[in-house]
Amino acid sequence: MIPLTFRFCYYRGQKDFLWRDLHTLCLQSCKMFAGAHRIIVHYDVEGEGPNWDEARALPGIEWSQESFVTTINGLPVTDQRIVCDLFRLKTLDTEGGFFCDLDFVFLKSFESIRHDQAVIGIQCKAKSKLCCALMGAVPGSAFIKAYIDSYKDWTLMDQKKFWTYANIVPWNLAKSHPVTILGRPAFYPWCWSNKTFLRGEKINLKASLAIHLWETLNPNLTVEDLKKTTLGPVIQEIMGLPTQTSVQVQPGGLLQF
Repeated sequence: MIPLTFRFCYYRGQKDFLWRDLHTLCLQSCKMFAGAHRIIVHYDVEGEGPNWDEARALPGIEWSQESFVTTINGLPVTDQRIVCDLFRLKTLDTEGGFFCDLDFVFLKSFESIRHDQAVIGIQCKAKSKLCCALMGAVPGSAFIKAYIDSYKDWTLMDQKKFWTYANIVPWNLAKSHPVTILGRPAFYPWCWSNKTFLRGEKINLKASLAIHLWETLNPNLTVEDLKKTTLGPVIQEIMGLPTQTSVQVQPGGLLQF
């Protein structure tokens, strides 16, 4: 059974990767909705600014400073996404749990998907792509071990093939290793090419356990922006604000909706 431990990677490396309000929202939603027994943020160096301070003040979050491996086969890795993915895979191999990018909003409990050896979600079935942004596994999963092993022939040229390792490699491995593949709505109900979602168009989240926000492609997206989307009521709930369906008792016994 996959532990309900949720892990996140905040690796800054040599780039100015700032902690954003979206990252804090991610942790808050995980704590409120995912059914997490533990939430751990693995980081290399301390962040700074009000968003970082707010996140560090959240109760029930563990913070673990790490020394990240920045070489593969003795060759330097400059793409921080690959550094994070390697850390993700090796941590899942030894510890198990769910490892997630920081640009998710969690919507439901993960209890229903923890009963297999490993789980991963479809990003695009037509293009044969899974997505490693959110994966779960028991310690010692054969799928995760094979994924780690896929880097044995990695070269410097492969830094230009990040998406191959993030999407195509896990798709191919899933054909011969024990892993449960979840349909796209589970984690990726919003396709990154669909800009109408950010303009307020409704999307169906009934089958979604979480939603990926594609932060890399939307670097200026904020929590205030998300309040104008389908996620508006969810964000209001996370922040403890009244929603349109909230009922409050006012003085004199009056009900305010």
